[in-house]
Amino acid sequence: MSLSFASAAQDGRPVEPLRRRDRPAWDRLVADEYGRVYNLHLRLTGDREAAADLTQETFVSAYRGAGTFRGQSRAEAWLYGVALNCNRNWLRREGRHDPPEELTDDLPDPEPTAEELAALRQQTELVCDAVRRLPESHRRVVVLRYFTGLSAVEIAAMEGVDDGTIRWRLHQAMRKLWVMLRPSLGEESQDEPGTNERLRIAP
Repeated sequence: MSLSFASAAQDGRPVEPLRRRDRPAWDRLVADEYGRVYNLHLRLTGDREAAADLTQETFVSAYRGAGTFRGQSRAEAWLYGVALNCNRNWLRREGRHDPPEELTDDLPDPEPTAEELAALRQQTELVCDAVRRLPESHRRVVVLRYFTGLSAVEIAAMEGVDDGTIRWRLHQAMRKLWVMLRPSLGEESQDEPGTNERLRIAP
C-alpha cells in the first residue's frame, strides 16, 4: 500500500494545512519544533543571538515558502532543510570560511569506550565546541543526525548527495571528533571498545 503525499508527509503531519498556511497547523509546528530549530542553529553557529535570529528567519522563510512543500519528506525534515538554507546564507553574509573537510590518512580511527560515552553525556558543551570546529559539511551532518535525529537518507535529500556519502561524512566527522575529544576524556579503558552509533549528544 502506498502513502499519498497529498494527505501526509511520510506518516507525519498532514501536508495540505501547512501548504495552505493554516494557522493552527503552523502554530503546532512552531510549538513543537522551535526548540529543535534553535538548537540546530546554536550548534552550527555557536552564537545564541544569531541562533535566535536565524530561528525566526527559518520559520518566516518556511511559512512564505509553504507552497513549495510537496510532502516527499516529513514536515520536520523539510523545516530543517529551510533552516540549513538560512544558515548557509548567514555564513555568506558573515564572510565565514570553513577549513577543508579532508582528513589526513594517518589519523587514528578511535572508538569510544563505555566510560568515554558516559563522560560525553556529562560534557555536552565540550562536545558542542568540538562539533563547531568541524568543517561545515561534517558539522551539518553531525548536527542533523545527532541533534535532530534525521536519518542518513533524509540528510542526503537535503544535501543533494546519496546516503552513502552522508554515512562517509558521518564516519569521518566522528573520527575527527574523537581525535579532538580524547585528550579531554582521557585514555582509560582503551581495550574496551564502543561504537560510534551509540553516541548520543544531548541537545
